[in-house]
Amino acid sequence: MSSAFAGTDLLTVMPDVSAYGYPLDPAALPLDTGVPDVTEVTDTAAGHLTGAVSDHAGDAAAHLGDAVGHVADQLHDMIVPAVLGLADLSGALLVTRLALRGTVALAAFNNKVAAEQEALSRRQASLETAGECWRRAAEAAAGLNARITVLGLDPSGPGDPPLPAPVQPVGVPLDVLWKRLAETECALRRAEAQRASRATARLPFDHAQDPEHADWYDRLRERRRQALIRYAEGGPEPEVTAARRTGDTAAAEDTAPTAPTAPTEDDVLREGAELLAGLPLAFTSAGRDLIDDCLREARRAVGRRPTAVRRYLDEAALIAHKESERALLAERARRDAALRLGALRAPAPEGVDRLPDASEAVEVLERALRDGVAPSGADERTVRQALVARSAALQRAYLVAALRRATERWGEGSVHARMDSEHWDFAPAAWGGRYWLRVRLTSTGQARVFTMRRPLTPQEEADPATVARWAAWDEERCAESSGYVGELGRLTEAEGVRAEFTWSRSQVRTGEPAPGLTESRHRPARRQAPRRPLQRHHDH
Repeated sequence: MSSAFAGTDLLTVMPDVSAYGYPLDPAALPLDTGVPDVTEVTDTAAGHLTGAVSDHAGDAAAHLGDAVGHVADQLHDMIVPAVLGLADLSGALLVTRLALRGTVALAAFNNKVAAEQEALSRRQASLETAGECWRRAAEAAAGLNARITVLGLDPSGPGDPPLPAPVQPVGVPLDVLWKRLAETECALRRAEAQRASRATARLPFDHAQDPEHADWYDRLRERRRQALIRYAEGGPEPEVTAARRTGDTAAAEDTAPTAPTAPTEDDVLREGAELLAGLPLAFTSAGRDLIDDCLREARRAVGRRPTAVRRYLDEAALIAHKESERALLAERARRDAALRLGALRAPAPEGVDRLPDASEAVEVLERALRDGVAPSGADERTVRQALVARSAALQRAYLVAALRRATERWGEGSVHARMDSEHWDFAPAAWGGRYWLRVRLTSTGQARVFTMRRPLTPQEEADPATVARWAAWDEERCAESSGYVGELGRLTEAEGVRAEFTWSRSQVRTGEPAPGLTESRHRPARRQAPRRPLQRHHDH
């Protein structure tokens, strides 16, 4: 064999892939790391925290607090990537892929994750599980950062707590990252609840307008206050369904066969409190005055025009429902824009060539972030094309890094030298520096391996015996190369990339090795942490 080729297929993004290989030497890392048990992290932190990020929040913070207290099972293939932290190249690729899916797709993904938690908790801890934990942590960080960006669009007011700093998952051990995510989630919920409380503080009345009924108005607002407290403490976000239920109840009463009963002040209090409690966090003041008027008139009509009470309540519910949907759509558009901007504005990972220009897409997303209107038509195509181009560039850089990492673990005592960003050489120690294998990734994403040696000198070419001796060596090296390439396929899969090589026999190629290859051929290769092959599935 003198050359081999393989199409490359990214199975899963491994956490510790950077443009320059391993950021740390795993052999030097202590095993007692304090990393959370992988099944606990997968079962509790990943599902609940990312659910909160995608508007399906539960008691994520409380569960995370329990999860990060557990000690690792001393599984070497889990501990190594957990201690090393997420590399910049892996993190950039994960965030860009998430930006292509958007927050709506992320919500659907997290619902699926929550449904599979029991199965995940029974799975054997493996490198694949470690990669999955890192992927969810990176997505959770990106989602939290998008929420922080959106909340920071409006100036803070009296009593507002400061916004938490964005979470940077790169280079942070897994247990530390989960703790930061939990702390940031808690701080962000408090800020969101305070902003929402301040935005609706005047709903529905000012005491000065009707001091005789101040207690009644306080009780009307109390349910909203409790809903925001529950959210700040890790509970569910208020939903617009409460407004729908009020309208549905009214419609049911209007169509009931029995004579309608005039609502009392307690009825107005109950339905109004339910209505206010269900207003989403993103509710704006656009319809606030109309809701004020409707609820105020509903209470007053109890003793004056009982038949008009229901009409006022229905109108308040309808306004709240429409304004809530409008606010939620604007909030979703802003979060999607913030998520995509985070991916497109991020600098190129160290060691990666300049990424494709995305200035037009950034302008579109900045406008969407400001106006709360999702881009459509040509603008949406511009954004998606920019994200696809960046994702393709990052994936190519990732494939190069993964292939290079695999070659660095080829054979004990072997040496490696990098020719350029997509071209590197490998010299098995047994070959004595006279031959080497050259690996490169083509522009179409195909991995190629060539058996190489230096060209013969004019004197050697003039000697038939020397030519015959080199020809025999060529045959030996070609036969040995097939074994090295087969091993490369297995090592590459352990890096998250499938590359099933096909080889062909032809003449050995001649050329010059990468600088430093021959001079360092007796230096022992750096030992890397072993990895078990991944199951073959696509990471979408």
